[in-house]
Amino acid sequence: MTQPRISAVIPCYNAARFLDESIRSILSQTRPPDEVIVVDDGSTDDSAAIARRSGVTCISLRTNSGPGAARNRGISAATGDMIAFLDADDHWSPTHIEEVASLLARYPESPVAFSRIRKFGKDDTISPSSLPEGAPQYLFWQLIEENIVAQSTAVVRRATLQAHGCYNETRRYSEDYELWLRLARHHPFVCTNAITAGYRVHPMQASSNVENMLAGRWRVKHQLWQDAKSTESGSFVDQLEQRMLKAWQATLDKAWWERDRTQFLAALELHELVPRSGASFRRWTRHFRWVWKPWLVLSDIWDRMPEPTRAVVRPALTAALEPRRERASPADYPLGPRESDL
Repeated sequence: MTQPRISAVIPCYNAARFLDESIRSILSQTRPPDEVIVVDDGSTDDSAAIARRSGVTCISLRTNSGPGAARNRGISAATGDMIAFLDADDHWSPTHIEEVASLLARYPESPVAFSRIRKFGKDDTISPSSLPEGAPQYLFWQLIEENIVAQSTAVVRRATLQAHGCYNETRRYSEDYELWLRLARHHPFVCTNAITAGYRVHPMQASSNVENMLAGRWRVKHQLWQDAKSTESGSFVDQLEQRMLKAWQATLDKAWWERDRTQFLAALELHELVPRSGASFRRWTRHFRWVWKPWLVLSDIWDRMPEPTRAVVRPALTAALEPRRERASPADYPLGPRESDL
């Protein structure tokens, strides 16, 4: 049986200090790609020269057009049956292609395979905490609540990308998330809990802009909701609204408990993009105004409190510091979509 051809595509904008490491991680794969394409997105540094010295194909765009446009240019130039994406400041572990691309060979019904990623630099965590590995699954509803597909771990069938219009070039932020939602609406994804890539956390990257990244994700969801109101069933729209509200509240909850004021206020400001969020927005606004400063004082005390004492006071503290709101029953949020809903 003929092995599928695999093309590696790297969009690059002023990433000269990282690009050589990224390319070397591709060339050292246990299953090397059949071609490597770097798309220099109007860089003003030595990115293009570094790519050419490495012996890979380099396509230079005259002006900076954004990561979506750069990836699309790479896809159009690629000859592979599968496209393996890597951002210029990230890297792959040696077995990345072998582990992730093999999932698509094993499951021909799935067009997207991905894995977990380890952050490094200013952060050192694994994202996401776990994945629903095994046979391909419809992940649309899970993606509405959280983007679990790390761009630099994704391997996608080129024919599927072309059939669905590839990346939306008008989006400078969350263009990958918008693509995953579009594909997940129609296709099952397959994934592995293996950690096969590294995501570099540094000040130069776009994702360091908390407000723009958060707003980008919610604009994607909001547009999906707007479109769904005229094209989808009432039950689908209803579930979409519930999921969006749940995701927004989870973002606020997380920022609150992590005492991340910037993330919390950024999420709160996006309430107009979240259906059914009016009452919750008012409660959270009042909660922030009256409880934020006492919460910081109490949380500092909490940090210094021994664990046995925490176990005693935790229930009362949680009840006092969370805003009152109606709690949906688990039945309101099905564990996953039925194929008939897709």
